[in-house]
Amino acid sequence: MASLAASSCSRAFHVSGTITLAAPLQSRARMTNGVLFVIAKNRGGVPLAVKRIVNPQFPVDFSLEPDDLVVPGARLSDALTLEVEMNTHGNVGKPVRGDLEGASPDLVYSGDRDVHVVIDRVRN
Repeated sequence: MASLAASSCSRAFHVSGTITLAAPLQSRARMTNGVLFVIAKNRGGVPLAVKRIVNPQFPVDFSLEPDDLVVPGARLSDALTLEVEMNTHGNVGKPVRGDLEGASPDLVYSGDRDVHVVIDRVRN
């Protein structure tokens, strides 16, 4: 029964919205082989879902779904932080100098729609 409940929660997981670029970073986002990662983490900083978007065209609409979950059976009713990383090396969670970053200013919950994230930082 526990796996059925986890599976049911996973099917209900959905967070969607739009990612935009801060004006000063517009020219930096034109990366060859750019990869945009949308990462939902629990409040402890553990990634629960990751979406990979190759060569994004901004603004980018995104949708995190059950297929994007990296932790089966995660407690999806809890608050999440939503972060984005954009780079040309294709590795998530291993930022290097020059990568672009942003985060939702508010906590998000499964079922949230119209979440807006601005990429507004360059990794130093």
